[in-house]
Amino acid sequence: MKSNIVFCIMIPMLLAQAGCGSQPTPAVAGHVVYDLSATLDGKPLPPLVGITAESCDDGYGGYVLTFAATADMEPQAIDDEIGLGLEISIGDISKITVGKPVDVTNNQDFRLLASPTAFLDPAALRPLDIASGTLTITTLQANEISGSASLTFSDPDDVNAVVKDSLTYEVMFTNLAVIHYCPES
Repeated sequence: MKSNIVFCIMIPMLLAQAGCGSQPTPAVAGHVVYDLSATLDGKPLPPLVGITAESCDDGYGGYVLTFAATADMEPQAIDDEIGLGLEISIGDISKITVGKPVDVTNNQDFRLLASPTAFLDPAALRPLDIASGTLTITTLQANEISGSASLTFSDPDDVNAVVKDSLTYEVMFTNLAVIHYCPES
């Protein structure tokens, strides 16, 4: 029995050394890393899955960053997922100081949209566009962008049935490739 325990411990160690185990995600130059987390009405959502991130040049001196993810509220329930979308449009990137947090509240250089969705009436799920918080661009090159954002969207007019009071996003992106040009919506 003792040899079986040692064998069971040794196999995962050997697999990890051989590169078969899960590897940590390095944040080295050129390696794309991004993360998105959310809090809905003051309560953290379960870990988000299927997180995606894209960035593109709008052709007019601005950039569009788009993030999406899904939160499975109750894994055993059917149709109990919330889809989360976040779009950050930067109107004129030259107005942003790299490395300095920018307040997005009532800032005309940004257009922010949060699109929480669920299996509800689509008319009750309009995007939220009233946001506060900060956006920081830490690296900006012609082909990639890095930064972070802490954004809170409010829903005072009840335009979205998923959100009662607020939806908060924490976003981080490193070496996110910039696609030239943004696809037509």
